[in-house]
Amino acid sequence: MTDDRHGNQNHGNDTRYLDDDTWRHYNSRIFPLLENRVRNHQRKVRYCREDRVIDIRREFIKQLPDNTRQIEYPNLRGTWHSDAKNELAECDLVFFDPDIGIIAQLPVAPIRASEYSTIVEINDYDWCDWLVIQFLQPRCRFDQLCANPITASAQRMNKKVVAFIASAIAFLYVTDNIDMMLLRRVFERWDTKISTQILIA
Repeated sequence: MTDDRHGNQNHGNDTRYLDDDTWRHYNSRIFPLLENRVRNHQRKVRYCREDRVIDIRREFIKQLPDNTRQIEYPNLRGTWHSDAKNELAECDLVFFDPDIGIIAQLPVAPIRASEYSTIVEINDYDWCDWLVIQFLQPRCRFDQLCANPITASAQRMNKKVVAFIASAIAFLYVTDNIDMMLLRRVFERWDTKISTQILIA
C-alpha cells in the first residue's frame, strides 16, 4: 500500500474490460461486484474484503513509508518488510503487485523506492508460493519473462514458474508444489483469453 497521492494518478483508468461482456462469464459472481465498485468510484482494497470478492484470511495493509526522509527510509522499509512477513507467515500463497516492477536494489528516493519490490524481499517468502504481476513490452514477451529476475531467482531455488498472460500483463506463478503435467492438461482444456506458458517445469 502506498499513499493515495503516490505515483501516476492516471494509472488504473483503463477500465474498458467492463464494457466487454466476454469477460463476465469467467466469473459471474465477481465481475458485477468489481463493475459496481469501479462505476461508483469506490476503488479501495477494503471493498474487496467487504464484498467478499475473495475469502481473505490474511492481509497486510500497512502503508509503505514513502512519505519520509531519505535517511530514515532503509530502516523503516526493513521494519515494514519484517512486519509483512510476520503477518503473512501462515499463508501458502502471497501476491506481489509492485507499481513498476522487481529490481535488485531499491532507488535512494523513498517515493521511487515504493514503486518497486526487490528480489531479496520476495525471496524471503520462501515458505510459500508467489504470484507476481509484471508488465510486458509489446515484443519478445517470452524473452522478457525468461530474463525476469523472478524467473532467474526461482530457477536458482528449484521452483517452477508458470506465466499467465493477458494483453500487456503477465502473472508469474512460482511454486515448488504443482504437478506440471497436470497443469499442462488443464491448460489444454482452458478456454480463456489468458494465454499460459510454463517457463520452468
